[in-house]
Amino acid sequence: MNVRKATEADVTAIHDIARQSIQASYAISPTGIDVIVEEWFDARTMADRLADSVIGVAEIDDTVVGFSEAKITDSEGQLLWLHVHPEERGQSAGTELFEWTRERLSDRGTTDIRARILASNSEGSAFIEQFGYERIDQRDTEFGGETWDEHIYGSSENTADDNTESQDVPSTIEVEGQERFVGSEEIPGDEAPLHRLYTDADYEEQYGYYCSSCGSAVETVDELDRIKCTTCGNVHRPDEWDGAYL
Repeated sequence: MNVRKATEADVTAIHDIARQSIQASYAISPTGIDVIVEEWFDARTMADRLADSVIGVAEIDDTVVGFSEAKITDSEGQLLWLHVHPEERGQSAGTELFEWTRERLSDRGTTDIRARILASNSEGSAFIEQFGYERIDQRDTEFGGETWDEHIYGSSENTADDNTESQDVPSTIEVEGQERFVGSEEIPGDEAPLHRLYTDADYEEQYGYYCSSCGSAVETVDELDRIKCTTCGNVHRPDEWDGAYL
């Protein structure tokens, strides 16, 4: 097994592997597969990204069997894609590509690495969790004018570090001159947990939510069922897709 930096000579193989891998692992329509492959893995598009992105290929007997792509945004490394041809899986190509990508990103000065995985990828979540990563966020992304659900994974070590900045959670807070009672159950947020906020000490009538990132009360849920703190931007996205593909 050899993992190396991708060159322009590899873009056709990358395109073909991406299509084969997505067809095998993604629970989406043939049209959806075409949209992703042609928008992201067209030969010219790939060639244009070689200079700026961290793109590696795995070879077995001089044949490219998998690839990975990552980038750095605001000092944060982001693993965008990692695909291995279905017939070549089980030979450690995926693991070698992940480790190679992590090392290249580290060489460029980033230790905080997140992985972006489409919710329709039935195998990606299980793969990334092998490396101590856990899902920390959910957001929308766009391909071909369509909106797709995307899961964000971070290492448990970095996630724990992020959460240490949260405030201590009080038992009550004052909102507009009224005492409100903070529940103990944590609701994951992309900056810090949120807690249900109640009007009574018996925790029966919910008032809204408490943001442990900044200590503010959150009174509403938006049209996408997200709980978003308007003070600091901390947000919880609904987990309605959790059981669909994992």
